[in-house]
Amino acid sequence: MSILDCYGADLDALADLVGDFDYLSTREREAWVAGQWRMIAQAMGWSDELDAALERIKTTRLGLAQSTAVAIAAFRSVASGDEDEEPIADRARVRQTVLMTLGAHTTNVWRIDADAASVPSGVCFSSGRAAEGRGSIRERAARLDSPGKSLAQDELGREVTTDDTLAKRRAFLADSGPSYFWGPAPRVIHYRPGCGLESPLRVSLGTFPWVYGRRLQAPSPGLLWRSSGEYIPAAIGLEIATSLWHPAGNLRQDAREVVAHWQHWRETTRGLIDALPEAGDEPQRGDELYRSGALLQSAQDDEYVGVNGPRGFICAAAYNYIQQRFAAFFAMRRALLRARGRLPKELRVFVDANPDPCIPQDLNVARETST
Repeated sequence: MSILDCYGADLDALADLVGDFDYLSTREREAWVAGQWRMIAQAMGWSDELDAALERIKTTRLGLAQSTAVAIAAFRSVASGDEDEEPIADRARVRQTVLMTLGAHTTNVWRIDADAASVPSGVCFSSGRAAEGRGSIRERAARLDSPGKSLAQDELGREVTTDDTLAKRRAFLADSGPSYFWGPAPRVIHYRPGCGLESPLRVSLGTFPWVYGRRLQAPSPGLLWRSSGEYIPAAIGLEIATSLWHPAGNLRQDAREVVAHWQHWRETTRGLIDALPEAGDEPQRGDELYRSGALLQSAQDDEYVGVNGPRGFICAAAYNYIQQRFAAFFAMRRALLRARGRLPKELRVFVDANPDPCIPQDLNVARETST
């Protein structure tokens, strides 16, 4: 019987995809964390920067204990070089503010599904394009030939307002339809001008940079989150994502949400993946995709090959990366549960606050209750 059986019978094998380690062994734990960073950097295209950063700390006193700090710094340097155009530079600020707000005030950050209108910082940015191209609302209304048209209609007859509504756009895509990450939202709103607050804010931060359930091709959406000055939203997204396979962040997250996401992902992709041939010892065709254990394999670049289903195309790079991120979460959770009552005091705070019923069960400790 596996220690992860409380969550699901297949999760132990999934966790093995990224390797096992003894949490109480500093050497094993730090080597595993550094290995996850190498895996991520390779998939996201900044391996050279990470290797250089890790090489610099190899002979220092703290060694690989610094791997997360230097990895984040290396990625920030890479991401900050890709700046947004000036008219839509506000998008980076809004994205970063939303991510930081969610990270600070939301316990379960693996998969965000929130009412967009309820996000305190707002999810809209000013594009600065309302008066560009076709002119201002008043100028465009003046060009309308049909009698009865008002300042509250545009050339296509769609209702607009006389403020800067058309300059407001969503900082994150509306991912409200059925996808590989979510079922359909209770209310799917068709096109409306402006920010579209009626559609929920759905962002899968645990699988960053593939954050939308219908955008699983390359380049990944998260890597297209451009920066603007001090605002580097891609770096914040990566920090949140990687915190989920670090001890404190892992124990803050209720694993039941991750399990639910995993089950949905597996159910919506299983038929597509099972239809692929298995990789064997015989020579493989260069234009074909194969199953290799829990991952996909091809002689071609895995960003250009994949599977296509009713919920959209999944490139092999995205599929493999998402599988590994689920695996990393459960590998860390398994190592923490195996440590049982020997976890340090600073982690026990998160244990006591987590409603996940598998944590006290497998840690063999009872929650303290007030009398």
